[in-house]
Order: sequence, then C-alpha cells, then structure tokens
Amino acid sequence: MLRNRDVVVGKYYVNNGRRVAREVVEVEQKIIRFYTYHLVSGNSCGAHSECTKRDFIHWADREATPAEIEILQSHKIEALLYNPRLPNKKNSVTRL
Repeated sequence: MLRNRDVVVGKYYVNNGRRVAREVVEVEQKIIRFYTYHLVSGNSCGAHSECTKRDFIHWADREATPAEIEILQSHKIEALLYNPRLPNKKNSVTRL
C-alpha cells in the first residue's frame, strides 16, 4: 500500500507481486484512470481502466523507479514506431 496517499497524474505506480505498473492519466475526487503495463515486457492492454482512489492506493506498493519509467517509456515509443495505428477509414482516400 502506498504510504503517501497522493496519486499524481503522469506518475507510474507499481505492484511488486504482479510486476505491473500503472500510469495515472486522470484523477478525480474518488476515481483514478490509468494504463496498465507489464514491467518485464512493457506490454499494455491499450485501453485505460479505472478504479476507486482507495483501491488504487491499496493496490500500489510504491512509485516506479526512474529506471522502470525509462523502460516503460521506451516500450511506448517502440510500439508507436513499429505498430502505427491504422489510418481512419473515414479520412483515407482510395485512388484507382
């Protein structure tokens, strides 16, 4: 459980037992929205999740270390470079 109960947007928090990190993207009064990453592979489910602030604080053991954050961010950049999102069909033009 986090000792400091302040959850901050843009920070990563880790559950040691599961080897998972969550990147906080939005904090409301009682709800936290986040992306989840596996620390070993850097893989993400791609969609954000949410839970209560209380559950998040109990889930997280600590903030991610700078080294862990660097690894996760490099995986995000790699994913964007090698797996670009498909173009929006609505905006794409097919020429014959």
